[in-house]
Amino acid sequence: MKKVIETERLILRPFTLDDAEGSWRLSQDEEVMKFLGGIDTGTVEEHREMLKKAPIGDYEKYGFGRFAMIDKITQEYIGFTGLKYIEELDEVDLGYRISSKYWRKGYSYEAALPSLDFGFNDLGLDRIIALANPENVASTGLMKKLGFVYEKDIRIYDEDAVYYALNKSDWFSH
Repeated sequence: MKKVIETERLILRPFTLDDAEGSWRLSQDEEVMKFLGGIDTGTVEEHREMLKKAPIGDYEKYGFGRFAMIDKITQEYIGFTGLKYIEELDEVDLGYRISSKYWRKGYSYEAALPSLDFGFNDLGLDRIIALANPENVASTGLMKKLGFVYEKDIRIYDEDAVYYALNKSDWFSH
């Protein structure tokens, strides 16, 4: 995947192995990990190996995957956003995770919009889903703001989740 997206404050670009330390740091943020099973006990090297499988492996396997989210001013890795094919659901998921110091400033929304545009326009998808812990009201609030509609509760990866979806036809009327 070679796609790079620039927004007003962000650069969304494919992950590289150099993002392992930033990914690891994000997984150490208690607030970020609150609804994701708690702080990750892995190492930077384990994050490097994880990045090789996904999202870097997803780029080769599916032609797309999550974007690293970079602050334009500081050039700091601050999180990720973008699309991921979830085999268990046969669906493409919009995901986002961002450092808590960037919360409540519109960064996730700013990153999600071009990610959806990429999915619907560049990839030609007809539907994109989004999943979240049912108690994560910030995440579900963002889904609703983006136009996603609740469909059901599910259990995936041994966790409860709410399942929202957005159809291409609804995106263009959003």
